Amino acid sequence: MAVVTHGSFTAAARAEPIVQSALSTSVRNLERELGAELFDRTGRRVILTEAGRALLPSARSVLAGTQAARDAVAALSGLVTGRVRIDRLTGDAPRVARDAGRAAAGRPGGRRPPAG
Repeated sequence: MAVVTHGSFTAAARAEPIVQSALSTSVRNLERELGAELFDRTGRRVILTEAGRALLPSARSVLAGTQAARDAVAALSGLVTGRVRIDRLTGDAPRVARDAGRAAAGRPGGRRPPAG
């Protein structure tokens, strides 16, 4: 999914905690297992093949299921999970960060109530 999102193995490896050679090897292994190439690797950018486009909905579903599983386990320990996406930072960045932290904690004061 990172290669699809970022358009190249280099950009995907940079964005994810993985070196490019390991990412390339993982994709090659998956292609070997599936018996089909997932990417057209001509040029600097990679493009999904027909097989890659067919796999995409299932890949998204697997990743969503994995995140849901992480969230469910984290909820048992009382951890607050999720993602915050900030599209643009302005001069209000410190206030936005403070308010996002408070919102994540579920309280205006930014601290979670004591357990029990």
